[in-house]
Amino acid sequence: MTTELTSAGRPFVHHHSAHCESGVLVALFRDKGVELTESLIFGIGSGIFFAHLPFIKWVGLPITTFRSRPGSLLTKVSKRLGAKFIAKKYRNAEKGMTELRERLREGRLVGLTTNIYWLSYMPERFRFQFNGHNIVILREIENGFRVSDPVLDRPVDCSTEDLERARFARGPLEPKGFMYWAESVKPDPDLRPACIAGMKDACNMMLRAPFPFIGIRGMRRLARATIKSPEKLGFKDACRRLANIVRMQEEVGTGGAGFRFMYAAFLQEAAELFASDDLAGLSREMTAIGDIWREFAVVSARIIKQRGQSEETFAKAGGLMLICAGREEQLFRDLDKIARKLKA
Repeated sequence: MTTELTSAGRPFVHHHSAHCESGVLVALFRDKGVELTESLIFGIGSGIFFAHLPFIKWVGLPITTFRSRPGSLLTKVSKRLGAKFIAKKYRNAEKGMTELRERLREGRLVGLTTNIYWLSYMPERFRFQFNGHNIVILREIENGFRVSDPVLDRPVDCSTEDLERARFARGPLEPKGFMYWAESVKPDPDLRPACIAGMKDACNMMLRAPFPFIGIRGMRRLARATIKSPEKLGFKDACRRLANIVRMQEEVGTGGAGFRFMYAAFLQEAAELFASDDLAGLSREMTAIGDIWREFAVVSARIIKQRGQSEETFAKAGGLMLICAGREEQLFRDLDKIARKLKA
């Protein structure tokens, strides 16, 4: 942990986070005097998700996501905890940068959505085209800004030019200068109804989405496509698609295993909040499911690197995904029943 000063002169303690958007929200709530964990933010905001979108391409490859749409945590958490956040997008980059400076002069902490590729303070191995990376701006400095990036272990400096480029990058889910800050936060928010709402919403998205690309149906669809991909696409292109799934799971899906470990931590916190052995059991099951997702990633890496060709196959990788789909379906059905019985 590193202590910095905000533009208002208040001390700000930087924390390394498992995930950027939940980490930023933890920081913004803490600045208003409310301590929440990342896992609570993620669960209350119904962050757990799955979708494979073959009709939307990123670097020429279909998008696979293991979490809800960027920005949805902010919307759902603020609503469910009775907090007021202001969020804005901009057509004009100059106007977006001017308003950022104005909010900082007011002494606010400001969250931004950026493209991680253009953040030059990032180590080269972490920089790739992704328009959903969230950071906190602490204050303006000479020729740039002091940044608390949740995935780093200390605050860093970012030049004005780089920050503007990152805020207004083009491509899928382009951020359009997206900026947000807390106007007011309830000093003692009621977590129980917020947790229940988050659970029910997550179950609906995973079990009852009307589209075949989303939730458990989308998971099974991708698993079957993965098994058939070498025949349909050829080995090289099949490996590219498989590598992209793993990247979305383990790199963009910060926290590991496509956020399944984070959701397991939320279920454990909720189990303590409600004194529920059933939720504690589901937390353990989600951890076990996360382990299988990790096994899928390892098998996939061996396929891509052509190691252990005889035992590591696309059929095995897709089979592991089918196992995850079956166990997640049962977990969310059980969670749906439990959530409907919990009392706020």
